[in-house]
Amino acid sequence: MLVKPMVRIVEGRHPCLGSEVIPNNLLLGCEELPARCVVVTGPNMGGKSTLMRQTALIALLAHLGCKVPADQCELTPIDRIFTRLGASDRLLAGESTFMVELSECASILRHSTPHSLILMDELGRGTSTHDGSALASSVLHYLAEAAPRCLFSTHYHTLVDGQERQSKIGMGHMACMVEEPLADAGGDKSGLDFETVHFLYKFVPGQCPKSYGFNAARLAQIPDKITRYAVRKAREFEKVSTTFTVLRDLLKAEDLSPDRLQQFRKRLDIV
Repeated sequence: MLVKPMVRIVEGRHPCLGSEVIPNNLLLGCEELPARCVVVTGPNMGGKSTLMRQTALIALLAHLGCKVPADQCELTPIDRIFTRLGASDRLLAGESTFMVELSECASILRHSTPHSLILMDELGRGTSTHDGSALASSVLHYLAEAAPRCLFSTHYHTLVDGQERQSKIGMGHMACMVEEPLADAGGDKSGLDFETVHFLYKFVPGQCPKSYGFNAARLAQIPDKITRYAVRKAREFEKVSTTFTVLRDLLKAEDLSPDRLQQFRKRLDIV
């Protein structure tokens, strides 16, 4: 195959969800979006996995010569479709959920080519945040260099921050509307309430700043007392993380003029 691998889907829909589903565009390796590897972020239950599944199904239907659920569909031949979706262990094989996840990932990396289509859903979630995000970042970097067509969904937003500047990696997210928590009588928003998220189910450029997991807990009817305690702990963790970041930047700073030190003080005051 001498053609440049690409996918262009206009107003694509999941074939199992009928005509009522909100359609989405997807571009991989096109003039409008040269990157073949796109990182997908968004809120929990925002439609990331559905978007990935519908992309694979549309590509498969197109290769079979069937009518595809999209207004327009243009793609170059795909030699294989690889998926790393869901999470489960293999009890009889003695393999944990994380081991299964890594084994499937390794198989994809061994057998994929630049003409493959790869769907990676939340790689690294089966282990600690530091190890998981590091593995996800490394795999993403490898895929960006190998250049298959790839959708790589993640909730590791630190991973996304570091990839924005790379031209080989595109950024997209499932859009949502967020209602901020109401302030109390004194105008304070730092209480124990949290955002309310309205899903738009529309795939748009850029990254989503948060996953809004507490909204998912509310929708799942986790007891309010438990969720509010989780909000409190999350804010404590965030303060510790932000303080560590400021102190790290301070130690690395070459310019320690009075103005520069004042900037660091302001950042710590915000925390």
